[in-house]
Amino acid sequence: MELKGLADFIIGLYGPDGTLLKDKDKGLSETGLYKVDLNSSKGATQANMTGLAPTVTKVYGSNAVAEQNIGTPSPAIALAANDIPHTIYDKTVGLEKDEVNTGYAARPGQTSMGGVIVHSQSADGTVDAYMAFPQGTITPGEMNLQTNTENPVSVHDALTLSTQARGSDKLMYQKFYSDEPNFDYEKMLAFIFPGYVAKTTSEAAQTSGSSEAAGSTPKTDSTTA
Repeated sequence: MELKGLADFIIGLYGPDGTLLKDKDKGLSETGLYKVDLNSSKGATQANMTGLAPTVTKVYGSNAVAEQNIGTPSPAIALAANDIPHTIYDKTVGLEKDEVNTGYAARPGQTSMGGVIVHSQSADGTVDAYMAFPQGTITPGEMNLQTNTENPVSVHDALTLSTQARGSDKLMYQKFYSDEPNFDYEKMLAFIFPGYVAKTTSEAAQTSGSSEAAGSTPKTDSTTA
């Protein structure tokens, strides 16, 4: 299916037990999720997914291919947005809040674990497509600050999710489509992010458009889901 554009992406951070952090001081929101979109972060700008295909190694013998060994996919997602709030971004990439000296600190071996769901749409805009990566290590992107000239020089937010197979079911990634008969947006969130509590249809409608609630919307709304 042809996909056009990047609507948003959803991030969730995990604690030592592998479930969503719902403490706002440690996690991203009371639900555990944060949606990077136009309202929350002046728009998501990139979700470059690589390593989706497994490696194939040919084994030769007697001047011919005797067999092929199939490796394991090793996806990585380079994400970017225009303006993620620094309290969200710093926690997402594994920086630790310094309660004494203030700010967010980076130390050797300090990373964060989490999952990501990337949201795009079909060419005609009638089908929402989601690429979901349930588990991986989140690291910050590089920064290159430069002087302003006649025009201001902006540096936007970048981060990378390096995925690994989820221990419970060995899931690397999964695709979801809103035109499937049994697709349910909230069920998808609960499946990908352990510990997320799926909302009812009425609850989802009440929180529609909320970035901290992951923009929970009925599956019939392809523009804001």
